[in-house]
Amino acid sequence: MHLHSRALKYLDEVTRTGSIRKAAMSLHVTPSAIDRRILLLEEQLGTAIYERHASGLRLTAAGEILAQHIRRTLQDLERTRSEIEDLRGLRRGRVSIAVIEGVAIDLLSTVLTEFGKSYPHITFSITVAPSAAIPTLVASGEAHIGVSFNSPITRGVRRIASAELEIGVVMRPDHPLASKKSIRVVDCAHYPICFATTSISVTSVVNDALSQQNIDLEPFIMCNSVETLKALVRDGAGLMFKSRLGIEREIRNNELIFRPLVEKLTERLLLIEQSGRKLPPIASKLQEYFIAALATMEMSRNRVAHPRKRLGTIE
Repeated sequence: MHLHSRALKYLDEVTRTGSIRKAAMSLHVTPSAIDRRILLLEEQLGTAIYERHASGLRLTAAGEILAQHIRRTLQDLERTRSEIEDLRGLRRGRVSIAVIEGVAIDLLSTVLTEFGKSYPHITFSITVAPSAAIPTLVASGEAHIGVSFNSPITRGVRRIASAELEIGVVMRPDHPLASKKSIRVVDCAHYPICFATTSISVTSVVNDALSQQNIDLEPFIMCNSVETLKALVRDGAGLMFKSRLGIEREIRNNELIFRPLVEKLTERLLLIEQSGRKLPPIASKLQEYFIAALATMEMSRNRVAHPRKRLGTIE
C-alpha cells in the first residue's frame, strides 16, 4: 500500500479537526478530494477508519492505529527534510509552538525577533491555549515546543527548562494601593477585583493563599482571557493578580504598575517538549533561544529578590 505525503496530511488534518469540511478549508482543497482519499484507503485496508456521526468523524480502533502511524511518519518526514536543508545551508523550515496568552505577548515576541535575526527564512505556527492544554498539544506532536505555567507532569511530555515568576497585584498608577511597595492579599478585598477563571494557572495559586488565610474575595469580574482582564484593569475596572509577564509594555508606558505580594506567591513557567521525540534541527535551535530567555528571567528575578549589598554597608 502506497501513501504519499499529501494523503497523509489529509488524514492527519481530518483526525485533528474531526471534520472533512474543516480539514479541506485548512488545507485549501475540496472536501470531495479528501473524502475520495479516505474511501480509497478504507477500501485498501478492508475496514473503516472513521465512524461518521452528526457531530463529526471519530476514529475507529483501526483508525487510531493508522493515525498514530501517520503522525509519526509526518514527524519523521519533517525532521528528515529539516536535517537535509540544514546540511544544504538553506536554513528553511517551520516550527510549531504552543504557548499561553501571556507568553505570546512578551516572551514569544522577544525570542522570535532575536531568532529571526539569525534565521530569517524560518516560519512559525503558533497556537495560544490555556496552560492545561499545552502538554496535550506537545504530547500529540501538534507542537514542537510548549510554554505554560505550572503544568503537571504529563505522560509523553518532558520538561526542558523553567523560570519562577513572582505573582503580584496589577493596577493603574492612580489606584489607591499604588503607593504601597508591597501589598497583602487581604488589602485587595476592599477594592473591585478582576479575577481570572480557573483555566488560567495563576488563579489556583491565589486561591490557595486565600484559603490558607480564610479570606473571602468576591470577584467583580471573572474572565478566561488575560488580555481582556488586562484591558479592564487598564481602563480602571479594578485590580488583578498576575506576574509581570505579558504586561512589561504597559509598565514601561506607565499604563499599569506591578506591586509584589507580601505573601511571596510564585508560579513556574515551563518549557516542554514531547518525550522520546528528536526535534528537527531548527526547532532544537529555537528551543535553545527559549532556554536562554528563561535563564535570563530567572536571574533577573533573583537579582530583585536578593539584591547585592553595597560595599561598605553595615548590617
